[in-house]
Amino acid sequence: MAEAEFQFRSALEDYESKNYKKALVGVDRILKKNPMHSQTYALKALILAFYHPSNPANKDVNALVSLSSATMQECDALISTAVKYGPANSVSAHLAALYYRQIKNYEKAAHFYTITIANNPGNKAVLRDLSSCLSQLRTYKSLAKTRFDYLQAEPGYRANYTSAAVAYDLNADYASAVKICDQVEDLIKDKLIDDDLVENSECIIYKVTLLVKLGETEKALELIDSELQSTDKFRCLDVEGLLDLKYHLLMKTEKLAEAQLVIRALLKRNPDNITYYKDLVKCLKIEGDDELKIKLFAKLAKFYPKSDLPRFLPLTFLKGEKFASHLKPYLANLFRRGVPSIFSNIKPLYKKHANRTVILETVQSFEKEEKNPLILTWIKYFISQHFYKLKDYDTALVKINDAIKVTPTLIELYMFKARILKHQGKLVEAASEINTARSMDLQDRFVNSKTVKYYLRADLIDEALDTATLFTKNDDEPTGLKDLHMLQCCWFIAEYAESLTRLFKKKLSQFEELKEKPKDDDTEAENIHLIQKQIEAYLGLSLQRYFSIFSIYAEYYEDQFDFHFFAFRKGTARTYLEMIKWADELYHQAFIGRVYSDLMSLVAYTAENKAILAEALDLAGFNNGKRSKKEKKDEVKWKDHMVNYNKVYDSDVFGQELVELIVQKHDYSKLDIIEKIIARKDGEHGKPETLDFLNGEFEYEFISGKYVVALASIRKVKALTALNNEEGVKAKALFDDMVAQVNHFLETVSEDPKIASLQKVVKLGLTRI
Repeated sequence: MAEAEFQFRSALEDYESKNYKKALVGVDRILKKNPMHSQTYALKALILAFYHPSNPANKDVNALVSLSSATMQECDALISTAVKYGPANSVSAHLAALYYRQIKNYEKAAHFYTITIANNPGNKAVLRDLSSCLSQLRTYKSLAKTRFDYLQAEPGYRANYTSAAVAYDLNADYASAVKICDQVEDLIKDKLIDDDLVENSECIIYKVTLLVKLGETEKALELIDSELQSTDKFRCLDVEGLLDLKYHLLMKTEKLAEAQLVIRALLKRNPDNITYYKDLVKCLKIEGDDELKIKLFAKLAKFYPKSDLPRFLPLTFLKGEKFASHLKPYLANLFRRGVPSIFSNIKPLYKKHANRTVILETVQSFEKEEKNPLILTWIKYFISQHFYKLKDYDTALVKINDAIKVTPTLIELYMFKARILKHQGKLVEAASEINTARSMDLQDRFVNSKTVKYYLRADLIDEALDTATLFTKNDDEPTGLKDLHMLQCCWFIAEYAESLTRLFKKKLSQFEELKEKPKDDDTEAENIHLIQKQIEAYLGLSLQRYFSIFSIYAEYYEDQFDFHFFAFRKGTARTYLEMIKWADELYHQAFIGRVYSDLMSLVAYTAENKAILAEALDLAGFNNGKRSKKEKKDEVKWKDHMVNYNKVYDSDVFGQELVELIVQKHDYSKLDIIEKIIARKDGEHGKPETLDFLNGEFEYEFISGKYVVALASIRKVKALTALNNEEGVKAKALFDDMVAQVNHFLETVSEDPKIASLQKVVKLGLTRI
């Protein structure tokens, strides 16, 4: 047994020095002689996570972990054997924890770290790793205990006190968090050095936030005042942060006289924060007195001449002639200065219908009187934006063309014209127009990106890639597509996927038309085999791109792990908490909702059209796969072009494996993972009930055969139809689509008694919505 222990330590040293091949030989030698040596099984699993002799690569190009499922199954079996022969062995448990941490299975890693600690208490490295896993899992109750245990083991570092306080904070035990902060303050009172300035400042203001959460508002205000008045070298340096906290606390406790003084101090630092102005009006108790508000904003405009808000805010409450008299000098000043964003400034005023007419009449009066061509251009640009806002796109187009005639060198005019054309449904013309704007300044990355987006909306993928490539690192690649994926340019990948989806649907419709065409039709024959290949490629690539976005977001989420300790070494507790909140809401962003909806809708579309799609994907079936030499040549040319322009990954270039898995085998395991992630509730809120998320949820439940559950999404969408805005209109259209989809299922004749019974339940549920 002593020999086995010696060989084990030798293999462990080889692993630690990254000599994995030699380490693997060593563990195999041990297991040959000692097949019940627990730690060796665990070590072998850990080695295989870095090196496998047969090197089975993971074929999933979007996977975060490079191990194949076969390798992971092999490693799991080794860990199970290690547990079998040494259930309480701390070395085996530690090695197993390291393996699961490596493959990002933090739940199992935390489990084995806990076993390690139980058998080897006080192990600082294990406590540190366990706390990181618990932070990633949001298991805050256990985290608080683990952080405190680590503090007990390493009490000589302030970062450990801060991390323990944050753990208690996350567990909503604010009293314990404040107690930890008080404890460390007493310990380091006379021991601070210059390097501690920033960390100490952050810890002070963090303590204020803890007192606020604890409900100790008066104590928080006292601490803020003492820090603001302090001349100590190690006082809180974030004066603006303290003032902002004080202002919110005073407003919350309705100490308005004191609050207005703090607001005025904040305005000196940032006169462009609209909330300060609104709350100042509340503090002065003049909300209902327009005359006093006008006088207040007039004075503030003199104090802060570079700020636009004191001049703009009176327009938000004035009416009739007073509104018009105040609007005229305000707009005249902006036009004279040539501010391109004038319309964006006053767009909030359009909520009141009466304001719209006054605004137009005022600007049209400027148009009649103005002689300066540049100012006249900005006026015409504004009028065009006005009609665009009112959805009168024809008039908006006329006015923007007038502006271009006056000054044909302004990029903004061509960009806005493209925007109008886009809303008229003239996508190709819009792309051409914005490309004109791009050609006027070839070094403007923003306009370049807009041009790419417009090309993709028009399904001109080649032009989009050529344009994007002007600003990418291409190396030996013909386009910058691979670089855009490496840069995690999600907006591009999403637009690209949507364009591929539209092309897929277009080609599938074309295939269906050709299939139904009589064989004796004299019209020029289409290369139907090429169309079939295009259907498969466009479908596979669109699926691949959607999964790429979720892979990127998974990487964003994983990036937290390294900061669970690093943030405290830097003394940035508040920033760390912001990161936690950001990560909790990561999969609830509107952008992810859109991608989620698009992906689920695409898969639902393939399920709905499975019969024609099965024929389209059967390349050998139609015409027995026969084709002419010209057709074969065209296919080779098309494939080479597609590889050059669309290749991102070396394996599964066209996403054919995804098509086979999801569309042909109806294996929705990848969709299940995405649904689980999006439905997860890490923070205060679960999945948002917006149209995109509700549509994605509905489509997922529908393709999974959970028709009754899908009715819940329809009910929520119906509630949104009551909204008297654009979202309400979209909700009505989506509701009708969902109901039509359910009715299609109800009308489908099935001999399966279970389906027939289910249809009755779904029909009853639909009538009750």
